[in-house]
Amino acid sequence: MKILLLGYSNIVRKRIIKFFLKKKIKFCIASKSYKGKIDGCYDQFDSYEKAILKSKANIVHISLPNSLHFYWAKKALKKNYHVIVDKPICINFKQTKELIKLSRKKKRLIVEATYFNYHNQVKQLLKICSNKKIYNINSKFVIPFPKKGIRTSNKLGGGALMDMGPYISAVPRLFNLKKIKSKKITISKNKNGLIYALDFEFNFDRIKYSGFFKFGGDYTNELTVNMKNKFIKIQRVFSPPDDKNLFLTIKQKNKIKKIKIKKDNCFGNFFKEVKSKIKFKKNIYYHDRILKDSYFRNKIIK
Repeated sequence: MKILLLGYSNIVRKRIIKFFLKKKIKFCIASKSYKGKIDGCYDQFDSYEKAILKSKANIVHISLPNSLHFYWAKKALKKNYHVIVDKPICINFKQTKELIKLSRKKKRLIVEATYFNYHNQVKQLLKICSNKKIYNINSKFVIPFPKKGIRTSNKLGGGALMDMGPYISAVPRLFNLKKIKSKKITISKNKNGLIYALDFEFNFDRIKYSGFFKFGGDYTNELTVNMKNKFIKIQRVFSPPDDKNLFLTIKQKNKIKKIKIKKDNCFGNFFKEVKSKIKFKKNIYYHDRILKDSYFRNKIIK
């Protein structure tokens, strides 16, 4: 299996290529901006169009500005590639539905690369919470205000909703929260109309899901689940490192217990699953997930 990487983004450089080299997965890269030699790839292209035509890959992984995801995912599907798209898969729900329809028609897999939940700390959290009466879920993700680039550009599909929205929408799916009873949302924009903060509260049947996601401030990255007489918290939830141990904290009856979570590679776990679904031709496996998450992001602003 060969992979074509469209784009030479930070996530490609720091996480994806590192994993491919370790696992001896063959990959090529198309980048318009980077002209240097990239070690380990079997070919390089300076044109996305040329790469799609000549790469001889099986999968296209799109790691381009958000505003380009739909266009190049559609191109790749039409050329019969399986497609992985960096989050967010598209900038609106209409585009997402169109890609799902095309994926069905071409009998090719498509998936959004939101994979924080493939880390073992999230698996452990969900296991502990299974069949327990949860009444509140709270998530917080704050990063220093990004330097000039994709995240700060409306034209390129930047802003906190696009960058962090996939995390916001994944949480209710993971906890199987369905019908929204009510919602309160505060959206903050700068003078250029860029969304830089989201403060939200969604009320589902018996469970409240709230959170605060923001560009600008002290780094915070956590998920807390509250149950009767107990709460569970995980840190670095939305961007877990693959080279460090993490800890799951449980507080119950004024006693605090920390469970060590060994190093885990969430992208590696995700990619292994994607390869398996392709192998066994389960090409629609991710459709429901993609649509649910994209729809929920749409509900945040409408």
